[in-house]
Amino acid sequence: MLNSIQAWFSVFMLFSASQAVTGIYLLLKEKVKPYANKMLALLFLSWGFSCFWFFAFIQGPPFFSRAVTTFIGPMLSLTLFPPIYLYIKYLFYEYDSFKIKDHFHFLPVYIFIIFTLYLYKEGEFTIAGMRGHSWYHTRTIICSYITMIQGPLYFYATNRILKMRHKKLLEEYSDIEKKKLQWLQIINYSFALIFIIGGVSTIFRTTHINPYYLYLGYHFIMGASLFYITLKIFSVPELFSIKDPHDEDEHFHEYKPVSTESLSDINNDEKQIDVIALKTSNEFVIEPDSGNHIVENLTPSIKDGEIIKKLEKVMLEKKLFKNPNINLHDLAISISETRNSVSTVLNQQLKKTFYDYINELRVEESKVLLSDPKKANYTIEAIAAEAGFKTMSVFYRFFKDIVKTTPTQYRKQISENSQLPD
Repeated sequence: MLNSIQAWFSVFMLFSASQAVTGIYLLLKEKVKPYANKMLALLFLSWGFSCFWFFAFIQGPPFFSRAVTTFIGPMLSLTLFPPIYLYIKYLFYEYDSFKIKDHFHFLPVYIFIIFTLYLYKEGEFTIAGMRGHSWYHTRTIICSYITMIQGPLYFYATNRILKMRHKKLLEEYSDIEKKKLQWLQIINYSFALIFIIGGVSTIFRTTHINPYYLYLGYHFIMGASLFYITLKIFSVPELFSIKDPHDEDEHFHEYKPVSTESLSDINNDEKQIDVIALKTSNEFVIEPDSGNHIVENLTPSIKDGEIIKKLEKVMLEKKLFKNPNINLHDLAISISETRNSVSTVLNQQLKKTFYDYINELRVEESKVLLSDPKKANYTIEAIAAEAGFKTMSVFYRFFKDIVKTTPTQYRKQISENSQLPD
């Protein structure tokens, strides 16, 4: 019976190790990613190697290496819990580099490495001599007890950060954002099972309980957690990446001759002409296709004003900002201008990036929607989507920066003001 369980379990452990490799690749391949991903990749490395080690232990040679087990076997337990705490800490506080003080969390690992090298030296640089040293087994026992202490401490610290984050999201953000963090809570509780089972195997090592069955138990949880996290990376990739706010098409598109019928309201010109936009450093040239070929030179300030008027007109009439996929090129085409000229006006005249300009318009639209009694039953998520926001995080950030309050609080204030007597 045990042999059959071991055979199936070894396959599961190998699968779990492969999930760790997949997870590390997915976490690190993103060009725009939070630094916290590196902490999660460290967790994958530690847990994945532990699963592979257990697979090798069951299968034996050639997978199992006595030398590798002698050097780093006990150390694996010391790397189980710090990475998940650091991942959540770095993710929530948006750290972009490793903090020197956080080396403290790996201090037991550093001491283990130094002590292992000392034992190897005392054992005359041989595996047999090292394993025969009187302190060799003491090293393993100490690692087990340190891990037993680390487990509850890191669980408490991690759970504390998660509760603080949930409280903040409950006050300032939507329930959807709160639910996105629940998977971290699930993982944290799975870690609790690991240190509980590992602690039992340490405390009752000398009793009738076979530690091997306990090792099977917490390695199963470890493998299932690796699979679960990898599945989350596939299904909810936005949790593991940073949306580039200036994600625009950087290629310059050739500006083609177009009819100026759409410009007649601005230029008050009833005659249709073909416009060829010639970008120069000092002037914008409009050349009619017939007549006496009069060339009209417009100063940059006049031309910039025209572009601003056209932007205001198209946003008022068509509300292009409601398109969550609108980009600078599309906006330029909509007003028959070049991408570069629109970008220059936004940056130099309005002192805004395209990203800021569009999202500020979306915030104003969301304020109108939140104030509309007919949309009182709309959720905050629905309001954000209708205003053109692609993600809730961007919506909340811009709304709070501009309005100085959260959408929920804004809607509440509007509702209370409308109920006041005249």
